[in-house]
Amino acid sequence: MSNLNREIYDVIIVGAGISGLVCGGYLAKAGMKVLIIEQHDKPGGYCTSFKRQGFSFDAAAHSFGSYREGGNFRKIIKELGVDTKINIKRFNPSDIIVTPDFKVAFSNNVNETIDNFVHIFPNEKNNIKKYFDYYNNLNVANQFENIKLKDKTFGSFLSSFFTDTTLINTISFPILGNGGLPPSLMHAFTGTKIFLEFMIDGGYYPEGGMQILPNSLENIIKNYRGVIMYRRLVKKIICKNNRVEGVELDNNESYFSKYIVSACDITQTFESFLGQEIVGEKIVNKLKNMTPSISTFTLYLGIDKPFQGLPQEGTNIWYLPYHDLDEMFNRVKIGSFENFGGGGYMLRVSPDKKTILAFCITSFKTSLFWKQNKRKIAEDFLNRIEITIPNIKKHIAYFDAATPNTLNRYTLNREGANYGWAPSLSQLFDPDFRQKSSIQGLYMTGHWTTQTHGIPGVAYLGYNTAKLILKNEIVAV
Repeated sequence: MSNLNREIYDVIIVGAGISGLVCGGYLAKAGMKVLIIEQHDKPGGYCTSFKRQGFSFDAAAHSFGSYREGGNFRKIIKELGVDTKINIKRFNPSDIIVTPDFKVAFSNNVNETIDNFVHIFPNEKNNIKKYFDYYNNLNVANQFENIKLKDKTFGSFLSSFFTDTTLINTISFPILGNGGLPPSLMHAFTGTKIFLEFMIDGGYYPEGGMQILPNSLENIIKNYRGVIMYRRLVKKIICKNNRVEGVELDNNESYFSKYIVSACDITQTFESFLGQEIVGEKIVNKLKNMTPSISTFTLYLGIDKPFQGLPQEGTNIWYLPYHDLDEMFNRVKIGSFENFGGGGYMLRVSPDKKTILAFCITSFKTSLFWKQNKRKIAEDFLNRIEITIPNIKKHIAYFDAATPNTLNRYTLNREGANYGWAPSLSQLFDPDFRQKSSIQGLYMTGHWTTQTHGIPGVAYLGYNTAKLILKNEIVAV
């Protein structure tokens, strides 16, 4: 029998990732009584940091975008008052793509970025300008533009501007890393959003590390008398007559509320928390047939001191060994580990020049596989990095790695998925996983809603979910 808690909340949010925190912040600020339940011991989800042997590492997220004047994320940070609590810096260049033949940088100045690409691809000069003009003229609220992208892949969208496949693959490599699909498979809406928010307006970072951001959101929620419980695992969403009533935890405690917001893995929400009897066979079968996004293998390197050849701090450096992203992705999907991660990877030196984070995309495999192969794969990955950064091994004071199994363990994301569902044509904007569900009082937010991902994307979904709940409250009154 469950232990009934006398405390009754207006809203219970399951998951303290960025989307859940933003949603909770807006609802608490509006005067609602908010409880957030998180299975980890800290807020942030993929936007966390940790310390090992005196070194501080960002666990997964390493920078963000959409913080320009008028950007959605800046709007949210300002409205919640987080901007007065943290110092956000933008690194320049935000990203550099390095190939065997050339390297090209994304500057904070868009015109400089255009010039960088034109210098490498002079025959595409006019097309490059047209491509960047598309984003310059794009009104993010222009639904007509979104409709035009409805049935296009990002690859077909790029081909409407460019003929040079090397240019297309160069532009797309960071999009693959930040979105989990090559341009031939990625929805054009996702590709264009990532390019705008991650590449044109990317490179932002909170002073002190990524953990500062969720910690600040946590403090805002607490200042408005919201409650966050850590190391608590939801076992069941309590429903009666197709309406949510509360949640039951794995320790049999129960908490009650008018609204429940799932800011966690939607498969877990529908299959485990609710079950087929409530959500129906159609949804359960659909979930089984959907494809999670790709995962990553991440290296964490602590270095004894800055040395000659160490890349520029704060810049995301993308190493692209060859210009065929479909081939790269196929190697990852079939689990070919001769050339781990398909050969390409991203590397970033921390602003204090004390640590390095490097990652490559990979398939999930099994926990046993990673237990048996983690060390060898990490060493092979490091050997590949030393080809581009000679003598790096001489300066390593700490060395560890995170596998897809690690990501799954800390976030409970299905198969250690980086971005919720894979952003393919068939999976984006699925009506069965919209923010307002068919169960009264149940809402969803975060990257499992088949809409968008990344820190700016899930923050916006958190804001929008809160807005839907507050609107429902006004209508109810």
